[in-house]
Amino acid sequence: MVSKKAKQKIMKHKICTVARAIACTSFLILTIIGVSSLVRAMSLENIANENGVPASWETASLGNPDTITVPITYWDQRQDDCNDPNRQFEWVICNYWTAGALQGIVKDHLGSDGLPIPTYTNSTDSWNANYDVFSQNVTGQDPVQPTDNFYRWFHDTSVSQHYDRQITFTRTGKNTYTYGETNVFPMDNVDFSNGDSAWRTNGHNYHFTAHLNFATKIAADGSELFEFSGDDDVWVFLNGKLVLDIGGLHEKLNGWFRINTDGTISTYVQNVNDPAPRASLGEPSNDFNSYVGPFNNLIRTTFQDKYETIDAGIKPGDVVNLDFFYAERSTTESNTKITISNMNWPISADSNIDAEIVGKLPDNNSNLVRYNTSITNRDPDHPLDLERFAAYVTEDATDSNNNNISISGFLPLDETTLYYSATPADESSWQPVQISAPANSASGFNLATPIRMSPNGQPGDTLYFRYFGETSEHSGTMTSLVSYYTTMDGEAGVTYDYATVEYVAPPVVEDEKHTVTIKYLYEDNSEAAPTYTGTFTPNEEFSIDSPEIPEYKADFDFIKDIMQDHDLEYTVYYKKPAPETPTTPVEPTQPGPTPETPSNPTPVVPMPPSIPNIPRSDIIGGNLLYLAPLGQIAYVPNTGIISDAAASVFEEGFAEIILSQAAVMIMLAVFAGSFSVYFSLRQFIKFQPATATTASKTSRTQKSSAKTRKKSYAKMTKATAKSTKAKTAKKK
Repeated sequence: MVSKKAKQKIMKHKICTVARAIACTSFLILTIIGVSSLVRAMSLENIANENGVPASWETASLGNPDTITVPITYWDQRQDDCNDPNRQFEWVICNYWTAGALQGIVKDHLGSDGLPIPTYTNSTDSWNANYDVFSQNVTGQDPVQPTDNFYRWFHDTSVSQHYDRQITFTRTGKNTYTYGETNVFPMDNVDFSNGDSAWRTNGHNYHFTAHLNFATKIAADGSELFEFSGDDDVWVFLNGKLVLDIGGLHEKLNGWFRINTDGTISTYVQNVNDPAPRASLGEPSNDFNSYVGPFNNLIRTTFQDKYETIDAGIKPGDVVNLDFFYAERSTTESNTKITISNMNWPISADSNIDAEIVGKLPDNNSNLVRYNTSITNRDPDHPLDLERFAAYVTEDATDSNNNNISISGFLPLDETTLYYSATPADESSWQPVQISAPANSASGFNLATPIRMSPNGQPGDTLYFRYFGETSEHSGTMTSLVSYYTTMDGEAGVTYDYATVEYVAPPVVEDEKHTVTIKYLYEDNSEAAPTYTGTFTPNEEFSIDSPEIPEYKADFDFIKDIMQDHDLEYTVYYKKPAPETPTTPVEPTQPGPTPETPSNPTPVVPMPPSIPNIPRSDIIGGNLLYLAPLGQIAYVPNTGIISDAAASVFEEGFAEIILSQAAVMIMLAVFAGSFSVYFSLRQFIKFQPATATTASKTSRTQKSSAKTRKKSYAKMTKATAKSTKAKTAKKK
């Protein structure tokens, strides 16, 4: 039989063994957590961005691809006869040529049809204003009518036919793109006007017009530049306002416009016509800078470079339409070169954002900022898919010691901090958005499911989003730039916008004190004891004993609370204890445990709401959680320390679980408990309890030894008796 003490030792040995195994396992898990945290820290890196937009968004509008392809519409124009009184296309064959540009042929704004409007409605007024035979017949109404000469330029008629094409801009600098050069003949492969004499003579189609349109995001940083070099008429409009006028027939000329930091437009045009007075008409001229022709009305003109500043009414962050109109109207050259530098284009959508502080966060002076933003599909014919969403934050603050605090990075948004709706007025329509973590790869910032926008003008063409940020506890400004990555028919585009809020930390009042007043009253509200008054600083704890009054009992023995940022007032009532009523004695019973005397409750002072305008609870659930450091990659699978085979263990899903506060605390508790048990019972770890077989063998051995001893004793007793008997016989 195993003794009770031995059984206890056996149990302690087993408990110690199990506790040691659990302690070792939990320590291993804690080691993995530590290594995972170290790997995570070692693999943190800034997310590359272009002024707050992820640089991994390789698109035409941001990522500086090698080429940008955009749609363009051409109209092939048939050659006019030299004797046609309304002649507009072809002059050289009829022995007319010119050198300078003529401004003012069209008005400084687009018509209601989105096309240029001729300045003059008839040839006489045009001639009297410009003395220019090439623009004399460029006339029309507002808007242009089918009966107008100018109608054929950008409409299908018996002498014009449209063709939808694409042109490709090639990157020639870091953010500079160029299309064309000299000898550009985009209409050589059409049959509409291939029977014209100019085409047959020169082998090329020199008569066509074009309209190029795309949207661009205005940064107004002084570097956005649009350049043109070529012949003939060129007009460029921003949001329908003329910003570059290189009209008329002319040789190869240069012109450009630049968007300035104040939103104005600076323009330059080379060799602009300066018509001479009517008195000079009819005078021949051998000057190079002259108009020469067979008409009786010869015009001598001078040319000069022209600079101008235009207030186009645009501001940084605007998305504007750029309309480029071009005409090639005569042989024997066709030169077109467009260079676009440092522009964010093309944009397929428009975005807006505003910001507001919606309250204070609990337990600190940080502000909760809500950003409301939207994106609208600009295309009236095609749907647009939103695929990625990113919010970049830049914060500048000053602490109480006048130290500057600056932080910037991407918000790690998730379904608890990012919501969207197509009908924002309906609060129940807001839905959480699942989005991947920030990363320097194509997987970063991806929406779990792309959201489609209807064509412009249809219900659902606009999506509305809201997300949240947290300011510092100090005074400063917080700016968030929101960017959207979209695709339309496989073509990618980016649009963005930004908003800033200013916040001020509550003033620190030195030696600020507030008053605590305690009234001591009888039940009839008469004074029972002098009123207590005392002053304390906010957050200071106080405890005031209630005075003792003979034959009366206070409903609170003391008043204990924490001082707020306002005065506090309490009332303590005194009552006479009720006389005890004698009770009939009963048989004594076994006394039970003495009940605890209830403590006097501490009065609770109502607190003002710390976040008066907090969003509804289903919009913000729990505390905001931001990855630290802000805007950096949180998970990089392989750093070189971990093999590819084990890399997946350290990816985001595992890290979110194993690095969570709950998991770490549970593991620490398990390790601490098991190690404590092991440490207290470690003396039993070497205890070797006897097994049943060993005990049986021992018992049998002991029994055999006893029998052997018994037999030996019996033999010895017999021998002794014989010896005694022999000695006795001898004596006898």
